[in-house]
Amino acid sequence: MLCHTKTGRKARGQTTTAQSTRPPPAAAAAADSIQPPQAARDPGVKATAPPGSPPGPSAKRSQRGPMTGSSPVHTAVRFSYLSSERAWMENHYGLYNLAGIFLVVGNIRLALENALKYGWRLNPIPAVRHLLGGHGNLPLVACYPALLLMALLALLLELVAHRLLQAELAMAETLSKRSDGISAQQAAAILARREALHEWPVRLLATLNCIAIVALPWWAISSTNAEPLSGFILIMLACVQWMKHVSMHHCCSDLRSGRRLGKILPGERGCPDDPPPPPTPPTPTPPTPPPTPPTAADASHPSAFQPLLQYPESLTLPRLLYFLAAPTLVYQVNYPRTTVIRKKWLACRVFEALIVFTALLIIIRQYLQPTVANSISPLQEMDWLRVAERVLKLAVPSLYAWMAIFYLLFHLHLNILAELLRFGDREFYLDWWNAATLGDYWRTWNQPVHKWLLRHVYFPAVRHGCSRMAATCLVFFVSAVFHELVLGVPLHMVRLWAFCGIMFQVPLVILSEEVRHYVSHAQGNTFFWVCFCVVGQPLSILAYYHDWTLQNQGVQAMPHMAHLATNSTGSPT
Repeated sequence: MLCHTKTGRKARGQTTTAQSTRPPPAAAAAADSIQPPQAARDPGVKATAPPGSPPGPSAKRSQRGPMTGSSPVHTAVRFSYLSSERAWMENHYGLYNLAGIFLVVGNIRLALENALKYGWRLNPIPAVRHLLGGHGNLPLVACYPALLLMALLALLLELVAHRLLQAELAMAETLSKRSDGISAQQAAAILARREALHEWPVRLLATLNCIAIVALPWWAISSTNAEPLSGFILIMLACVQWMKHVSMHHCCSDLRSGRRLGKILPGERGCPDDPPPPPTPPTPTPPTPPPTPPTAADASHPSAFQPLLQYPESLTLPRLLYFLAAPTLVYQVNYPRTTVIRKKWLACRVFEALIVFTALLIIIRQYLQPTVANSISPLQEMDWLRVAERVLKLAVPSLYAWMAIFYLLFHLHLNILAELLRFGDREFYLDWWNAATLGDYWRTWNQPVHKWLLRHVYFPAVRHGCSRMAATCLVFFVSAVFHELVLGVPLHMVRLWAFCGIMFQVPLVILSEEVRHYVSHAQGNTFFWVCFCVVGQPLSILAYYHDWTLQNQGVQAMPHMAHLATNSTGSPT
């Protein structure tokens, strides 16, 4: 046995000797390594390092003592670092750093190549001109005040409906006091006829008003041959206002039905089903302590920062304008509100929105438009190998553009609106990037539309006797109609491509829900991203651009796109 002494620390100039009972470090290390570790004996047990120890092999080397010529070095069963038994137990941050470096360097190289090939193509002046209505398109601009007048008409209809409801309630009270022998059944029949006489004209006028909200912009875009960008903004705003009006009329009709039954519905002041408001703290005695900020629990209650309203107290012009501007599609009497506007936070989000919008314009002008313009020849020649190359080349910029649009619209734009209006509920999206099926994606990525469809399409269909599958198909039908409007009307190509694409999601959702039982969540998420980014978006862009080009007699018929078919040297790319 190798004898060894250990030198202790010097204290007050004296040297102490090591304890004779302590084993030598080399022998202790060898003895400890005779038995394989628990992770090596049982691959199902994950090896854990003691708290505070540095990761990686350096920690093991720091514990290794001096070695002699006969010291054993192979003392346990160990797997290679990249073997399947060990790879997921180790830290590979160096490889992640390498992948990140290659990703950055690769994108820089692509940016330089694009700049050398196409030059600098970002020009904000045409974009601003398109946003303002194109080349002096007065009918298109006149649609915006017309939409506001239709909103005022919707408010007027609801006020008239409330006056008719008051007349019904007065008649019901009169009938209950009559003593001429009228029965309860006769009184109920009289009130039912009066209700139908009052409700159906209001519903008919509201339906005509909602139809005009979409029909007028559609006519203006088609008759004036509006440019795609300005037409897209107008039709998108019209669809949003249509959904808001439908929600408003549906909610007010439900509230009137509750009033006829003598009920106060959830969301109104005095409803017994609502949770109690936050308790009011007792009046402090002098000296008065500083006020405490509201907690998250307090802020979640609608009455935390403002008094609750009852129908019809919400039918006012300020409340209507607030609803039209609020980042929600669902109308209700009360909304959760915050106390103050965070000006510094708001300034940061506005600056961030400018940066992301500029990056989005660069991606579209520098990458998407040239690649799409150069894809017409392979599509017309049916050169499928080059078409596949174009699809793969479009996958990366289309993904960047999609992520920028999502972040700009759902995170920045809606949060900026919510902060300005002190709108409390800001769950505009969920973790759709973790979706393992198409159903998960559609339920999580657009919460305002998802909640609107649930409240005004899905559950009303179920209440009227439809099965859950039929209600789901109806939801996708409504979504398909709006996708076709938003894409087909501005491009002047209503060819049901978007409609069929959304309706085809129904069997895919059913299939993906069945397959999820046989694959892991990570595999389902990988399949979702491949279908979504590599196949779905590039093919949709190419299909619409191909039809758009044929409709406009080739790229040469589009002055703002013809120069994209050649590079800076004048040769095709």
